[in-house]
Amino acid sequence: MPSYRRPWLLGLALLAAVLLRLIAIDYGLPNTFNADEPHLVNTAVAFGGGSLSPYSFKYPTLWPYLLFFCYGLFFVLWSGFGFLHTVTQFIGLYAWQPTAFYLIGRILSAAFSLAALYWLARLEADEHPAGTLKPWPWAALLLAFCPVLIELAHSCKPDSLMFFWVCAGWYWALRIYQKGSSRAYWWCGLSLGLGLSSQYTAAPTLLLLPLAHLLSRLKPKPWKAFGQGAAAAVLGFLAGSPYVLLDFPKFWTSVSEMNYLYLFSDGDQGAVRRTILFNMATFAGEGSLAIVFVLGGLGLLLRRDPRKALLLFAPIAAYFAVLAHNPDGGWMRYLAGCFPGLALLASEGLRSLAGRRKTFIAAAALTLAPGVVFCSLYVRDLRLPDTRTLVEGWIKTNVPAGSVILLDLPHTGPRLDMTQEQSQELWHRTEAAGSPRARLFKAMAATHPGGGYRLYRIQRSAKDLWTAPRLVSRSQADSDSLDLRGGLDLARAARVEYVVLSGFGAGPERAPELTSFFSELSREGELVMEFLPEPGRIYGASMRVYRLRRP
Repeated sequence: MPSYRRPWLLGLALLAAVLLRLIAIDYGLPNTFNADEPHLVNTAVAFGGGSLSPYSFKYPTLWPYLLFFCYGLFFVLWSGFGFLHTVTQFIGLYAWQPTAFYLIGRILSAAFSLAALYWLARLEADEHPAGTLKPWPWAALLLAFCPVLIELAHSCKPDSLMFFWVCAGWYWALRIYQKGSSRAYWWCGLSLGLGLSSQYTAAPTLLLLPLAHLLSRLKPKPWKAFGQGAAAAVLGFLAGSPYVLLDFPKFWTSVSEMNYLYLFSDGDQGAVRRTILFNMATFAGEGSLAIVFVLGGLGLLLRRDPRKALLLFAPIAAYFAVLAHNPDGGWMRYLAGCFPGLALLASEGLRSLAGRRKTFIAAAALTLAPGVVFCSLYVRDLRLPDTRTLVEGWIKTNVPAGSVILLDLPHTGPRLDMTQEQSQELWHRTEAAGSPRARLFKAMAATHPGGGYRLYRIQRSAKDLWTAPRLVSRSQADSDSLDLRGGLDLARAARVEYVVLSGFGAGPERAPELTSFFSELSREGELVMEFLPEPGRIYGASMRVYRLRRP
């Protein structure tokens, strides 16, 4: 283990990084306010039906497989090895009280987010001669307080797992560059393959293996070791996502569906490129000096070790090139795979000031502090009351059980239970259609807790949801959704009594095809309750509850 200067300060920083990932990790539950979490949890739970083939390749499968394994352990303990509870009751637990399923995934995300920092700290420790006091691992510290990584650590999504494997890939790539051992080739390829099997956004990091091989000063080049590393990358990817190969037609269909982004895009790729550059500049938090030291570190390396500079910078450039041609490329989390390169360059820049103590301390503070502040504010907001749960409480108190309620998507509004009768109807309908969700609705009907409401969902377009049309149609076919493009008539025909609208859901701007519905609702419906977010006091979206007047 390396000996760091002032280890107690480093220990406090590590403790803060842990707390920022664990505080509020249960936010919202049992509500699912993160729109992507249910897809991944549903996929993992569906594997319990007997097939490990995913119903969609929107994500690779290493993360759902890991969740499925953990859910299996959870079932064994929760059910007392099958003696206390049945599989049907377990499915019912997932349907009516899903907190544990999401919390398991979020704890895993937080753990992988922290474990990823080990690779960067180890890499920076290896950069210095043995037997000396090590300077702090600045790259690891920057990413310990990276706002988007803190956000991802609070979600049951694969990004933190991908980040862990990618950081390992960066470590082993630099080992190849410096020493070139066969072991480094193997682990680099395997890590990068597992990263890609966690999240497709790891794809540009695959450049690390050939770059490290070509840029290393080893002569002759160990091409056999490179071939082993490339084979390990393929093995890692297929080990985590075997059905990419076993059911390639389905995989290719899912990939082809991603073309919807280009159909829905307004074609302004200049705005996407500016957003990507802004995201790179603010990866350590808006206002951080990290980008200044990234550029400074790159300049220093170009003079001192241009090959290493190219190894660190080329994957970053590859991320920009790939995302700049993707209409959806402006999301900060898509850049997580290049964060280690940015952080390592920033570390090089910071270390150049180490000889000027006061300047160095000020620079380090101005580099780290914005990330710490943004992360703290984010965690604080997660602990605030949420308008969606406030609406849920109001409805359960003021709206009689059995009432008919129209809602938007689950993550945009309150969590309400459907009636047992509706569960049975959905069971029989999905069973007749051959839907895999029939088993879920059957268990829901068998384990119904009582009460509930008849729930309908506003039917949203694929363009409005910015997702593949086939995914939208499959999802809506398994639920009670209403096509309201013609106005309120269909809602009245379905005997809807209350309508709940959310600022995070559909609106005239996002869904112009529903303009008639919104105008008629505001004109003919009675606004009975409104909940609005307040900075520092109430989190969430603006929520409005309307009561429909009978004609």
